[in-house]
Amino acid sequence: MEQEKLIKELFSKYVTYWNNHDIENWGKLFTKDTKFITWSGVMYATNAENIKQHDKAHQILSTQNQNMKYHLDVLDISLIRDGIAIVYAAWKWENFKIDNLHTELRTGILTMLLLKENGVWLIRSTQNTRTSENLR
Repeated sequence: MEQEKLIKELFSKYVTYWNNHDIENWGKLFTKDTKFITWSGVMYATNAENIKQHDKAHQILSTQNQNMKYHLDVLDISLIRDGIAIVYAAWKWENFKIDNLHTELRTGILTMLLLKENGVWLIRSTQNTRTSENLR
């Protein structure tokens, strides 16, 4: 139960950093060699690339004055062996602005492999799958 609590704390930070455009600290939640597959199917092969590309996205979100209401629910944590976990989480982004007049609810599922390094859980691999009906 203690490891699951620590993993849930990681995801709490993930959401807080994301909603506050704090990509520098968000990036510290990942291993250096992380792989991140976006909902649109693009893979970032290192954490440096992951941070760079998500920072670009957040600069756009900031200029759009986007509603930062990203929410994440951890659905399942499977401790595979000591220091290795698979996490499934559902995300939703309410009132996502698609233009000046319209918003939509965006949803998706994350599959993540976590490793415990030096006593800290970090994200090693992410598959982000969007489940919203209106994919743009």
